[in-house]
Amino acid sequence: MGCLVVNDARFVKGRSMAPGLLPSIGLLAALGLVACDGRISGGRSATEPPDVGPEAREVSLGPAVGRRLTREEYFNSLEVVLGVDLDADDYDLPRDNRAPEGFRNSAQDLLLSPARVRAYDAISNDAIAQADVTGFVSRYATCTEMRADCYDGFVDSIGLLLLRRTVSDADRVFFSRLFTVAQEEGEGFQAGVALVMRAMLQSPYFLYRLESQAGNNPGEGREIDSFELATRLSFLVWNAAPDQGLLDLAQQGNLRENIDAQVKRLLEDPRTRRAFRQYIEQWLYLDAVPPSFDLGTDMKEETYRLFERLVWEEDADFMQAFTEERAELSGALASFYGLEPLESGFTTYDLSGVPERIGFLTNASVLAARTINPRSSMIDRGLFVLNDLFCESVAPPDAPELRDAIDEIAVPETSGLSQRERFAIQSEEAVCRGCHGLFDPLGLALEQYGAAGQHITEDEFGNPLTGGGSVAVGDVNVDYGDIEEFAAALRASETVSRCAVEKSVQHAFGRRMGPRDTDLLSDTHASFAANGSTYRGLIHAIATHPEFLLVEVAP
Repeated sequence: MGCLVVNDARFVKGRSMAPGLLPSIGLLAALGLVACDGRISGGRSATEPPDVGPEAREVSLGPAVGRRLTREEYFNSLEVVLGVDLDADDYDLPRDNRAPEGFRNSAQDLLLSPARVRAYDAISNDAIAQADVTGFVSRYATCTEMRADCYDGFVDSIGLLLLRRTVSDADRVFFSRLFTVAQEEGEGFQAGVALVMRAMLQSPYFLYRLESQAGNNPGEGREIDSFELATRLSFLVWNAAPDQGLLDLAQQGNLRENIDAQVKRLLEDPRTRRAFRQYIEQWLYLDAVPPSFDLGTDMKEETYRLFERLVWEEDADFMQAFTEERAELSGALASFYGLEPLESGFTTYDLSGVPERIGFLTNASVLAARTINPRSSMIDRGLFVLNDLFCESVAPPDAPELRDAIDEIAVPETSGLSQRERFAIQSEEAVCRGCHGLFDPLGLALEQYGAAGQHITEDEFGNPLTGGGSVAVGDVNVDYGDIEEFAAALRASETVSRCAVEKSVQHAFGRRMGPRDTDLLSDTHASFAANGSTYRGLIHAIATHPEFLLVEVAP
């Protein structure tokens, strides 16, 4: 197990310090504050580096444990606990990798790195500089004299918010020492407060979602405690750390019986929309559309607004997103779609008379995001539909001998044939037939859209594009003549509905679903369907499922 020192003067040179804040670079390192990777176990002191290594992450019951906060979760959490709004792009905090067919919050990919440690130090310094430290003193300090009981009182109170649990004796001793350091430098209580808060923001208990895996029956589940529940609920709904309200209920022991009311409260908060956009961005790969892409921002905004209207304003059936005939478009995007712009800004358009634009699948953002190679976009898009809308997968052709065999039978892109014709020829070969037979028909439904999502009726060689085909995946076994019929088939599919549920559960649990999750997914889907297939109902079903309240006991 390796540990990385949090503070180093080389990494924050030129950064502004909070008013009254001591130059603490090296100070926290001297006191032993570190951010580590490893594995969780019970009975540790508050400042002993927790062990959250790969073995602990590979759970098959309940949500994954020991997850480092993602880039989005980290900045969202700073806003919740401090009320500060920092721009992630102002810092060299690396973006998180996406798990295959998954999300950026997958536990297996959330390790620490020196670059992150350096960034956390700089960000925590700026966060405290922006925060209302005086206000925190007023709310969380029992007294402000430079004496031990005042130090301990503040550490106990603020620790609940920033460490997401009751402060232990070891916590208190550790963090209270920072007041003594402030005093030795001729500073007062507020400077000590700033140091304590900055130190807590770099603590493993802020940077990770830590849960004990201690228990008597390895591989079985134990019920999470109230503070772990507060954290799970908040990250489920807000993609951020819990607020004071959740933590107060946890401390009082009243959270479990108030889950319904708290989920409702969290869902009604504007932070939920921020989290929902982050989820949609990852599920539909919208982050693959760069800001520099022409109309890219407007394209993504159309998709966000479609889902937001159905989910938050109308509380509609989530599956309606496949066949929705209304869209909010900017004037420029309307022109791109061949419509007469109603105004320059975003406004609602009735697309019922525009058959090539139906639901989110024909949004330019989704089409552009899933065009990795314009000359094989049928495969890119077909795999997206298979993996992320049907929750089916095929093994990638990674073996060298398989790649060689495919190269030998591949029809050149310069052949003048359409993608439909090229891949039909290749699929006649046994080495390609099994996989292409699954995803090619799904991609054919989207062949009438160019690399940027523009509607086209022929390809670059003049070949006509029909957009029709046949699909036999899951419970969808239909011939479709156009994108409208294809979208309608997906909306009516229980397989696709179950996949939408599975994706949300996967994101909530921070891991891929496996054979042990069959009942979890079936129960959640049944609740989702019984409550009008609304996203609000889905989040409630996840939050109240028994497995959401368990953690797997480690060997």
